[in-house]
Amino acid sequence: MKGVILAAGRGSRLGDATESLPKPLMAVASRTCLDFAIEALLAVADDVIVVTGYRAQLIEDHIAAEWPGAPVRTVRNTQLEAGNLTSLGAARELIGDAPFVLTNADHLFPADMYTRHFTTEAAGATVAVACERERPVLPDEMKVIEKDGALQAISKTLPRYDGAYIGTTFVRESARDAYWAAFERVRETKDLATASVEMVLHELAQDEATAPQVRWLSGLKWFEVDTPEDLAVARESLTA
Repeated sequence: MKGVILAAGRGSRLGDATESLPKPLMAVASRTCLDFAIEALLAVADDVIVVTGYRAQLIEDHIAAEWPGAPVRTVRNTQLEAGNLTSLGAARELIGDAPFVLTNADHLFPADMYTRHFTTEAAGATVAVACERERPVLPDEMKVIEKDGALQAISKTLPRYDGAYIGTTFVRESARDAYWAAFERVRETKDLATASVEMVLHELAQDEATAPQVRWLSGLKWFEVDTPEDLAVARESLTA
């Protein structure tokens, strides 16, 4: 199993804080956001791939210093102004034919989120996505429509929705070909400046045979670090 962490973005919504330090290296509870993501993924992944971009050298140096000997590698996305689909594309060769879990460096999940829901034994025979529906969905979140456990649509602009996608996708080996075929269709037909990994999920959802499984996660305590307010909440909660 591979773990893939998207860590190429600047995190401009954090303001001046990311002028000199990329968002994945923001400190939370004496560690960085990236450290939380790596540690959690290593509970299920044999190899973690971190896709860097903005101030990539700082992230690479941090991994070399804090994770010596660990199965953690980096690859650079040089298309810094493009959507995060290009970051997944940068990691594709390193992923190879393996099953993989895809997540974001600014999503701080506990390790048991992966061990309970996103292992080769637990995730079923297809693509599986992490979603929530027991809280209010914020306007800028990625919204989902689900029917009988399968994803029907995913977008930030859905007028009606059942819950929110929380940034983690599992791709089982048997679903690999369908996933990468959908990836290629998105890459070839969408503007790469805005093309996202969520568009791949929407593409898969158009065919009942490839529609991702929706995993509704209940009682999950996690944090997304997107704004200064988010960062303050994560720091207070994780140091309490």
